[in-house]
Amino acid sequence: MKTPIYLDYAATTPVDKEVLSAALPFYTQSFYNPSSSHALGQKAAAAVDFAREKCAAAINASPSEIYFTSGGTEAINWAMSGLPHNKKHVVVSAIEHDAVMACAKRFTENGCDVDFVKPDEHGIIRADALKSVLRESTGLVCVMTVNNIVGSIQPIKELALAAHEVGALFFTDAVQAVNSIDIDAKYTDVDMLAVSGHKFYAPKGIGLLYVKRGLSVKPFMVGGEQERGMRAGTVDVPSVVAMGVAIEMAQKNVQEYNAHASEVANAFTSLLKFGNVVQCENKTADIISIVFDGVNGGRLAIALSCSGVCCSVGSACSAGSATPPQTLIEMGVKNADCAVRFSFGKNTTVTSAKTAAQIVNTTVKRLMRV
Repeated sequence: MKTPIYLDYAATTPVDKEVLSAALPFYTQSFYNPSSSHALGQKAAAAVDFAREKCAAAINASPSEIYFTSGGTEAINWAMSGLPHNKKHVVVSAIEHDAVMACAKRFTENGCDVDFVKPDEHGIIRADALKSVLRESTGLVCVMTVNNIVGSIQPIKELALAAHEVGALFFTDAVQAVNSIDIDAKYTDVDMLAVSGHKFYAPKGIGLLYVKRGLSVKPFMVGGEQERGMRAGTVDVPSVVAMGVAIEMAQKNVQEYNAHASEVANAFTSLLKFGNVVQCENKTADIISIVFDGVNGGRLAIALSCSGVCCSVGSACSAGSATPPQTLIEMGVKNADCAVRFSFGKNTTVTSAKTAAQIVNTTVKRLMRV
């Protein structure tokens, strides 16, 4: 069998060669513990500080506002680990990642009220819809920056403003956004923001949480003074260094990335003989969901894998679920159980995209006959 065509970059990306090259010395040569007070340990600490500066600059933040985590899920859990004093109401968009939804459930179990804001038919959370559920008791609002199923881009600045008008904090999961849009924590005025390295060509197991200066959050893990006493545990220096390089590259190359993603996505969709692309008025080019009426999406994804095209039904974190992606249900997409997500990356070529489209055509036609 030929090498499969990978069209699941929204699930994870390969580590970029330049990123790997930057990280490797910290596994074998400068392997020191950055918490050690001796000169070699401080050499590693300097590398961590430099990476923190890169991460901060990439999202227009200050280094003191950056906390390294083990990934997006930890950053989300940390951001949603508590509410301001005397606040017992949380608002979450209905199209969030499973990690946010699980945290929302935990709030409910702890006696808080949680409201879910529905998107419009384009997968966008509108400011008016958010305002309709906000209260004086609202302590936290959570809306992702880019949806991981359809690629819809949310009006984060407007939504954050609406949250702040009632005194609520605003948190955004920007895990799916780093490659395709400019991240600006200060301009959007978010209080907290999470990213995960493996979505933008850094290793798995590394992420960060941005916390606006002056905002008080509880330590997420205790047992050491790492991350200024907020997140105990020996710092993974190679991964931190790698993420610093990767996020800097991603944010510098947003326009180039989008142009490439548009080219390969258009090459792919233009050759499809079946399926209806889920439309969004404002979205990234690297993620598309397509509904193939009459063919179960899960069954199609498996059949495509056997034929050499790797894609998914929805988030990798919810793989194995028998239900279609919640985003499509909330958008009112008909036959959402017949949808498959295709996502493109830096290594996707026009040739491979066209070949994948032909394989999709053949596979869908075969399944329709069964």
